[in-house]
Amino acid sequence: MKREFDELQFLPARRVSATAAALAEIPDLVRIAAQEIPSLAAAEGAVMRVQRKHPESIWAFRREDQTVGIYAMLLLNSRGLEQLLAGSIDFANPALECLSEPGTAVTAIYKWAVVARGTTAEGLHLMSKHLQEPLYATANLYAKAIGTAAQRLDCNLGFTPVRPGGDLLVYVRMCNRAQQRAAAA
Repeated sequence: MKREFDELQFLPARRVSATAAALAEIPDLVRIAAQEIPSLAAAEGAVMRVQRKHPESIWAFRREDQTVGIYAMLLLNSRGLEQLLAGSIDFANPALECLSEPGTAVTAIYKWAVVARGTTAEGLHLMSKHLQEPLYATANLYAKAIGTAAQRLDCNLGFTPVRPGGDLLVYVRMCNRAQQRAAAA
């Protein structure tokens, strides 16, 4: 079923909560993510640096007191977006100068790692709502879907290839599309 990522905010999240992760949680979150994305097993240091730089980059999904998923983002500034589009960003160890400063508007959001199986996917509803806040609302989302399930999910949420045949996907925020239509009229 196709849905807009921006419209997930209106769906309920009854069984899952989402909070920005404390630095002490990062090892457990990386372990959870590495079960789905094995290459992340070696990325704990990079995840820690990113969260230290911008404390709203890594989110934990919880069911009651148990951590059950993760939503990790690179909150990019204009330099980071340029590097992303040029294919020169190092996802295993992103340069901190490519990331936005806390309290400043984010230029683009790269979905770095998402683990949300089954009912944990309700956490996506909460992230959609969070990303409507003023510092994030106009930042388009980017992703490289690893695996068939991730590709299907991203496509069903409105992501499209940046370039035909390319593996980098973009979700143009609904407010940005409305502005594009208004400018074209």
